[in-house]
Amino acid sequence: MRVVVLGDIGQPVYHVGDEAMTHAVVDELRARGVTDIVLLSRDPEQSTRIFGTESVKTLEFPWPPHRRERYLREIKAILAGDMSALPAEDQVHALIETMKGCDGVVIAGGGNMTSPYGWLLYERAAVGAIANALGKPLVISGQTLGPVLTGPDYDTVVELFRSATLTSVREQTSWELMRNADVPAGLTLDDASFFEVDHALPAALELDQVTYKPQPGRPFLVATFAPGTGAMDRDAFNQRIAEVLDRIADAGKLDVVMIAHMSHPGQADIDIETHQDIRRRMNTENVMVCGQLSAEESASLTMQAEIVVASRYHPIVFALSAGVPCLGIAVDYYGEVRIGGALANWGLGHTMRSLRHLATPEFDAFVDQFLASNNDIRSYLKQLSPAQGEFQREWWDAVVETLQGARPEAPVLVSPEPALPELASGEHPSVAQLTANNELHIGHQSVELYGLTHVLEDTRGSLGAVEADRDRLRDELNHLTGTLAARESERDHLQTERDQLQDELQVLKSSLLVRAGRKLRLLRR
Repeated sequence: MRVVVLGDIGQPVYHVGDEAMTHAVVDELRARGVTDIVLLSRDPEQSTRIFGTESVKTLEFPWPPHRRERYLREIKAILAGDMSALPAEDQVHALIETMKGCDGVVIAGGGNMTSPYGWLLYERAAVGAIANALGKPLVISGQTLGPVLTGPDYDTVVELFRSATLTSVREQTSWELMRNADVPAGLTLDDASFFEVDHALPAALELDQVTYKPQPGRPFLVATFAPGTGAMDRDAFNQRIAEVLDRIADAGKLDVVMIAHMSHPGQADIDIETHQDIRRRMNTENVMVCGQLSAEESASLTMQAEIVVASRYHPIVFALSAGVPCLGIAVDYYGEVRIGGALANWGLGHTMRSLRHLATPEFDAFVDQFLASNNDIRSYLKQLSPAQGEFQREWWDAVVETLQGARPEAPVLVSPEPALPELASGEHPSVAQLTANNELHIGHQSVELYGLTHVLEDTRGSLGAVEADRDRLRDELNHLTGTLAARESERDHLQTERDQLQDELQVLKSSLLVRAGRKLRLLRR
């Protein structure tokens, strides 16, 4: 069986979470006998080296909303038989040919089905449309939907999920969104949960190997923070995080290991730059800022940690499935949906904290309480892990059954009752919902403004092209007018010459007549 897998891989920026989810899909398929796998990637050569599979170029959609919407319509027109909708050299034709030779398609998990990352959403919608047109089974695994979805993007998500044979989302918020749209969907853990980390790092990746080697008797904390700080000033956020990490490290006598989940390989940017800034603000001495590690090594270190503190999503995923207590800090509603959703799948959604908590003096007391509950959290996660792992294995069984032609029902994870309720926030739920609604409103406005900005740019570009054509035509008209004037002048000159010649001819004729008359009179004499 030959299966096409779409993950957000091969990007210029290495992203641990996206790579890990694709690794998980490939591993789970192989474990169930599916070995003929074709990855869709931005950089097929790199992905082939990393995953040891065949890889081909994925579709690259334009970023502006109206352009990506138009391109998807054009692709659908091609699939409907209108071959004039796109040029023969368009990228979609090669992908259609690739997918014709496959038996099924899997869209790996992720948080890219949202309007701010709409070009990735439409890439998935196009792959789904091709699979549907070719009659191939389509599986969509472990998605976050939204929370920001404009009208066209919402319709695109709903259409994509309706067209699939088997689907799952990875948190309650996304599941309810599909349920409200009357679209059946499963609810599972993130694809990279229980991620196996026995892969060797490909040397060809050329990642920065400044890493941490765990030592017996030296417990460590893993910290991962993105540059984004939401509504909080970045300096204030980084300073607050430095204080929190100092507090945890000092209390537990822990090394602090900062693991980047996004950066350009070979460059100390994005997460690494953020970690360096936080490190400069800390008092703890045993702090290591790692370079960009592979998904496997990042997951392995995270799973061995004593505690994980992160504003990124996948450190939380890795920690939960390994039984590691984790403090998830969300800087915006997108983060709350994902991090809070991942924790809620393990009965710990109430332990997630946001900027609303971080900025208060009471947060220090919560950190102390969290540390005091560390052993209880670890024991609870270890106890729950076998059942969670079995559920996720059943999901992957259903995926392969679907690719083989069956139509199993998508499993729905029953989230555990909240554990350790003493760690719940004292914040009133309506306050959190009000903040979420405000963020959603701002998010929708931002996307709409982004779209309108590019429509305006396109309009200006079109106007510029029209003005250029107008200027060109004006120049041509001026040239033709000049040519016409020259021709008219030449015509007038020729007419004058003709009149002169006619006059001369008339004079000549008159002269000839006179001379002939004279000759005739002479002859008569």
